[in-house]
Formats: sequence, structure tokens, C-alpha cells
Amino acid sequence: MRQQNADLLIQEADQLLEFASHEIERAEEDVATHAVCFNSRQSIVNYLSSYLQKHGSELPEPMTMAGLLDKCRDIDGRFNLIDISDIGCKHDAEDEAYCMDVKKVADCLRIAKQTRAIAIDEAPAY
Repeated sequence: MRQQNADLLIQEADQLLEFASHEIERAEEDVATHAVCFNSRQSIVNYLSSYLQKHGSELPEPMTMAGLLDKCRDIDGRFNLIDISDIGCKHDAEDEAYCMDVKKVADCLRIAKQTRAIAIDEAPAY
């Protein structure tokens, strides 16, 4: 059951990431930054949650990006490569705040792609 949930989270995260990637490719004045922000952030949370579920770990309460990342780091040192220090909402359990700067949301999207690469990689942890 956990594997099934983890796979569903990855599928949803991949869709969110794809949407954000397409949105950021628009002309800067046309980018819906709130959409890139939300989709990038949610994909990060889903990738981290999926990774924890695949490894039999309980999700932290409250479930925040920073809390999920900390638990993933306990399992796999590669997660130490992910720097979410510039993501202002990393401790928020609610999805109410959005970044409106294109560069800022582009950084969140980059972090989401990095998170995906580590979370779905089947290589052994180090």
C-alpha cells in the first residue's frame, strides 16, 4: 500500500513539475509566478513524502517541506545537497503564501527538479 501511495505521489509531482516547467518558459511578463511557485513547492513536498513512504518512514507532523527534507536527510545523505534556505515557505504547513518574483520561482523550480532526481533515483544512499 505504501508503495502504491508513493507511486501516486510521484505521478502527481511529475505533473506539477511539468506544469511549472512549461509556465516558466513563457515571456517573463506572462509568467504566472503563483502557479510556478505553488506547483514547484507541492512537487517538492510530494517527492519528499514519496521517498519517505518508500523507505517505511512516518511523515512528520506538521508536514512541512523542511521537516520532510530533514527526515529524508536522515535516510540518505544526498538530500544534504538540496538547499531550501531561500524558500520562504519551507516551514509553512499551509499553502497560502506565494512568491511573485520570476527569479525566485525559477529557483524553486530548480530545487524541485533536484529533489526529483534524488528522490526517484534507485542508486544506494551514501
